[in-house]
Amino acid sequence: MNTQLRSTDTLYATVKSGHNTLVRLTLSGFGSIAEVIKSICGSLSGIAGLVTVELRNGTLGWLERRSVRLALSEENSPVQLTLF
Repeated sequence: MNTQLRSTDTLYATVKSGHNTLVRLTLSGFGSIAEVIKSICGSLSGIAGLVTVELRNGTLGWLERRSVRLALSEENSPVQLTLF
C-alpha cells in the first residue's frame, strides 16, 4: 500500500485499546508516519500496553493500522517500544 504523506495532508487518527477508543485526533504538518506515531504516543500520557493506531489520510485517501506497545517511563509518560 502506498502510504505517501505530505506535510499539507490532513490525517485522522484513532487510538484504541481493545474495543475502547482512547483518543481521536486530527493532525497535519508531518512528513512521515514515524513522526505522526511519535507525536500520538507523546499525547498518551499515563497509558501503557498494546494499542492500535489507525491513521486515515483524508487528502490522499489511504488507511493504515499499526499496533504500538507503550510503556511508562520514569516520568510516567509513554514511550514507543515496538511497531509491528
